[in-house]
Amino acid sequence: MTKKSRTTLNMSLIPLVVIVLLMLGAGYFLLQGEIKIPRLKKDTEIRRLDGFPTTITTERPLEKQRRVIKSKEELAEFLNYIDPTGLTEVRDPVNFDREYLLAVSTDLQDETGHKMRIKKVYEDKNKRHLLVLIEETNKGNNCEVEAESNIAADVVAISKTDYEISFDRVTKVEDCEEKESSEGAAETKQQTTTETQ
Repeated sequence: MTKKSRTTLNMSLIPLVVIVLLMLGAGYFLLQGEIKIPRLKKDTEIRRLDGFPTTITTERPLEKQRRVIKSKEELAEFLNYIDPTGLTEVRDPVNFDREYLLAVSTDLQDETGHKMRIKKVYEDKNKRHLLVLIEETNKGNNCEVEAESNIAADVVAISKTDYEISFDRVTKVEDCEEKESSEGAAETKQQTTTETQ
């Protein structure tokens, strides 16, 4: 191929490319209201924080907490409420411009063996609602426990949202009977309680 034939080939492709682009642009504007182009809205992201869930020994009569924390001041208030000694802290960095914290705790328990954790967050995009599922585990009647006042708490980070947030609790009871199997697995019973905030 000579230079002249290559130039002619390139020149004949330019009008074809321009016509295709014009057709795509006209089609987009004509069908603008009928075709919805998907937006790149990410789902709510959840991140576990180092040091949580935890159990805190205390003598103060505390009530259960279900909080959506949106600032450093609210975080300090929650941590001071559950642990006035100041030993409990969030070790991971939190950017409140991009994420919120979900914080939960039990009321004052009079014996050891209680656990609480945020198990899952369900998102309903149609209703613009987040449901936080809390799993609380208690020891059964046949378990060995110590008499010690404490609370269980958990904190997770979620991506910033304007959705309504409510909490739902699932309570499990661990039976400590030893099974005849070699594993000796604990038997678990489950009960669901709904809490809205």
